[in-house]
Amino acid sequence: MSKQTKRTKEKRQSAPNQTGVKVAQFFKKNIYVILMIICILAIATMITLAVVLNNNNNDAGTVLKPIVSGDDNSGDLKPPVNNPDDNKPDDNKKPDEPVINPPAPSKQDFVMANPIDEYTVGQVYSEEHVYNLTHKYWHPHEGMDFAAAAGSEVKCVFDGTVKEVTNDSYYGATVTIEHQDGFTTVYKLLDNVSLKAGDKVSKGDVIGKVSDTALDEIADGAHLHLELYKDGKKINPMDYLLSGDK
Repeated sequence: MSKQTKRTKEKRQSAPNQTGVKVAQFFKKNIYVILMIICILAIATMITLAVVLNNNNNDAGTVLKPIVSGDDNSGDLKPPVNNPDDNKPDDNKKPDEPVINPPAPSKQDFVMANPIDEYTVGQVYSEEHVYNLTHKYWHPHEGMDFAAAAGSEVKCVFDGTVKEVTNDSYYGATVTIEHQDGFTTVYKLLDNVSLKAGDKVSKGDVIGKVSDTALDEIADGAHLHLELYKDGKKINPMDYLLSGDK
């Protein structure tokens, strides 16, 4: 056997061994890539199977009901048909009525009634100094005088609650009544008062009588001295009398 023939034979015998080594080296070098590809293929396979099985279950859940028509008793399976009348509103059902809340009661405007049935207007409210006949000096007159015969009934000018009742020789009996919205009335130069603090009074209720013995403003004759306050500040009673009472 020639040397060339022998080398050719050895080369053929070593070729498969070299191919195996190369394959082994490739797998060893790329093992992580190969494993990752295998995992991805496995996950994709499981997802595909899950989708297919889910679709099969949905198809199996559809139930076909036999519908028997008047002319056809063959019992063919047909899908259920929704009746449009099922969603038709009931004509006999009354619609929900809106709930209307009643309006909150509004407070009556503060307008004073006549405190005495028959009177003449005496000294009016004045923040300027006016002459006081009793005391002989000039001084603001922060009230309104209703001249009337002694013993004339004095009436409450507006609904309220008695805050205080006092009695002395200078002002006579004095009644203080609190009303809505911060208004307060004070009635001075009275007699025969039977009210007490806390009593409820209404417009027109008699609260006392005109006195002719109280010393303050006695030179002006028998009269009611009425004072009006708004939130503790004296204001003109004339501004809150009914137009027919002014």
